[in-house]
Amino acid sequence: MNYDPFDLSRCGDPYPDYRALRDQDSLHYSPKSRVFCVTRFDEAEAVFRQPELFSSRLGFSMLIRDSWGTIGPRDVFEMGRFVYRARLNPMILRTAPNTIISSDPPDHGPMRRTVNRGFTPRRIAAWEDRVREIAEQCVHGAEQRDAFDVVDLLAAPLPMRIIAEMLGVESERLADFRRWSTGVVDVLSGSGRADSPGYALRMAGELIQYMRKIADARRREPTDDLISVLVDDDQGVAMSIEEVAFFAVVVLIAGNETTMNTVGSAVELLMRRRDVLEAVSDDPGLIPNLVEEIIRMESPFRWMPRTATEDTVIRGTKVPKGADLLVMIGAANRDERRFENPDHFDLHRDTSGHLGFGYGIHFCLGAALARLEARVVLETLVPLLGDRELRPGGATRADSFFTRGYSRMELARRESHGAQAA
Repeated sequence: MNYDPFDLSRCGDPYPDYRALRDQDSLHYSPKSRVFCVTRFDEAEAVFRQPELFSSRLGFSMLIRDSWGTIGPRDVFEMGRFVYRARLNPMILRTAPNTIISSDPPDHGPMRRTVNRGFTPRRIAAWEDRVREIAEQCVHGAEQRDAFDVVDLLAAPLPMRIIAEMLGVESERLADFRRWSTGVVDVLSGSGRADSPGYALRMAGELIQYMRKIADARRREPTDDLISVLVDDDQGVAMSIEEVAFFAVVVLIAGNETTMNTVGSAVELLMRRRDVLEAVSDDPGLIPNLVEEIIRMESPFRWMPRTATEDTVIRGTKVPKGADLLVMIGAANRDERRFENPDHFDLHRDTSGHLGFGYGIHFCLGAALARLEARVVLETLVPLLGDRELRPGGATRADSFFTRGYSRMELARRESHGAQAA
């Protein structure tokens, strides 16, 4: 089978490809991208469960290494500016930074324990009222509009505002946060990947420079935000300024993309499946089920990279030491060996154990926050959707082979409702 996971032309509906890959007798290898594709549920879970055999640090280094395809004079300038702004050793550009998602044991444990201080169940639960307040602000007046874009209205701005507030960022910098996040994602995982990496470096450099200032200020004068928790020596091992800056990059991108993509995919399904919309309208207590089933079926992140640290075998295929792998979360979550009739949306399905938030030591740190945000957003949106339909051509897929979601989701009043009102 000729399949390349980085081919954007096959990302619109990847599920026939995923099924074919799962059904192959051997593990698929893409010679163009030089990666093995892990697509069955049990195999994906096993890779996540063995960080000593499948390295995250080396895996994410693969993505950085492969993004330097065309480096020109402008990129060299941006590299220098990035190093200056971030105040980093330039050698860091050769590998992935040591972050919560790209670290291996023994480094990962202490970092995870430090970061967990800011994501306790009590801290996350305390955000619900604020999430609901922002959601109501975003949709205010939307019921009077003939049309609105769900992504622009609520799915994108809400998680961005919550993350910014958690980090202690000024509200006037929200536009910059969105620009920084989009710039990095587009170049590293979208059509912009074919371009030189200078723009992504400029966006990342600006973000890291800004977050360094925030972290340094919180170390001198703590407040009640997340950054203050992470740099507080009195609560245990504190993170360095550099670690906090890179952590902010990860939280900004991962936190925003997870909620935005989940909400967009959920609304698209509700517009197609009026029976599901009616069910959650009648019983909002079913919305958490909707969130989990959407995350299983339309995983916000398509895959996670890993690199084998020694020779091993998967599905009878030798995977040599140093080989790169993509754990195809979107494929594993639709594995019929794990979930019955996996391509069918089932509001009452037992989704426990799905890999939408990863598994093992790298299980998504912000899973509880993403679930909270998606639930509150959909509780806010569902009452507005009964007289709406997806405008023809109104849905645009996000331009990414790494994430799966929508960059635009325009809803208009249903003609039948307009005619009845008249």
